[in-house]
Amino acid sequence: MPKREGDVSQKILEKLTLLEPPIKRFPVTPADPAMGIFLVKLADVCYISTKSDQGREETLFKTATESFYSNYGLGEIEKQLAEHPHFMRTSKYYIVNLTRICGLKVSAARDLWFDGIKEPIQNAVTNTYLAEFEKRLK
Repeated sequence: MPKREGDVSQKILEKLTLLEPPIKRFPVTPADPAMGIFLVKLADVCYISTKSDQGREETLFKTATESFYSNYGLGEIEKQLAEHPHFMRTSKYYIVNLTRICGLKVSAARDLWFDGIKEPIQNAVTNTYLAEFEKRLK
């Protein structure tokens, strides 16, 4: 009997994690240079992507209305968000917030539309990540 109670407790904890993710904010470069660090709300982030700008690698955190940048690499961010139920790696260049996806186009790879962003990100989900993406999107 105690085993069943443990199983039920574990399932409840897993469901609570979906409602209340372990990491809620992530440090990014602030728009205001007087601010040392700005913490972006992960719930607002649609996707995270690598970006090359003027020979410098930066990681883009894209919300519906703003863009934020970080010096963390995409692999390091992926590790930090590994326990976050809403984020997953979908290609070499993208980590997406599954809760912000509002549409997708099925082709050789998946193009994704996000709440508040007019243009889709193309080839956002590659074959390497497709099975896990489809499983988690359901």
